[in-house]
Amino acid sequence: MSDIATEFIQRPQAQDFVNVDPSSTDTKSLPQKTLGQDEFFKLLTTQLASQDPLEPMDDTAFIAQMASFSELEMMSTLNENFSEFTNLQQFQASQGYIGKKVTLSADGEEVSGIATGIEDTGEDTRIFVDGRDYDIDSVFKVEQP
Repeated sequence: MSDIATEFIQRPQAQDFVNVDPSSTDTKSLPQKTLGQDEFFKLLTTQLASQDPLEPMDDTAFIAQMASFSELEMMSTLNENFSEFTNLQQFQASQGYIGKKVTLSADGEEVSGIATGIEDTGEDTRIFVDGRDYDIDSVFKVEQP
């Protein structure tokens, strides 16, 4: 019997898989659904119920699967926390732009003006120049007015 849970857990979790139709040259990227705690326990229960009673699953393999799942869950939580921390740092650092002349690139054009505000939208940080908002990452020059 193949070790289904181990095969599933050891797949790369951060990649997108590409689905290719042999009759077409089009490819489309499908995001991979990550294994959640509920799915993991359903899979593990099915694996334990389906095992051969004469050759039961090795307890070390079971412990290794649990450790792998716990490690993946901790890494996911760490990644989310680090992303939130990075966004907060960017927001706090960009507050220093307020009242200064900034130059940024927007739609292929250079825009200069006095930064009047900063906003954290939850997804990114926006800077307000001359009544319009721009992505803070588009700023490439900051100077005294």
